[in-house]
Amino acid sequence: MPLRSFVIATLVAIPLTAIATEPNIQPGEWEMSSITTFPGTPMPEQRDSSRECVTSEDLDGLVFDLDLEEESCEITDKVISADHMSYSMTCQHEDGMDMIMDAEMRFLGDRTEGTMDARMTTPMGPMQMRIELEGRRIGDC
Repeated sequence: MPLRSFVIATLVAIPLTAIATEPNIQPGEWEMSSITTFPGTPMPEQRDSSRECVTSEDLDGLVFDLDLEEESCEITDKVISADHMSYSMTCQHEDGMDMIMDAEMRFLGDRTEGTMDARMTTPMGPMQMRIELEGRRIGDC
């Protein structure tokens, strides 16, 4: 999975305006990890990690101009640059499941980091979710 997919997946495939330059990410071998927690619940944290080779070609033309798959969601407070991306998203579903999400991602050359915080209304009551994301360049491919 190229870094492009990692970034896109961590941002839940939302529409963001394009940035004029590629993100501040150095090509090479990258290790990505995430930790998902559900504060206030007995649910255990979930950890995931992967490694991949990110080439210059993977980064060429990478823009954040994605289709919003969920028509019941609205994106607000978008801020995008080569070094940073943040947004807020509100979703209201007919089945009573509503969500408010705030996300931020930083591109730091040889590493990336970010967080996603969601507050949801579910049939079982209110629920929170936090995802901490990290990526780091570990060398050449």
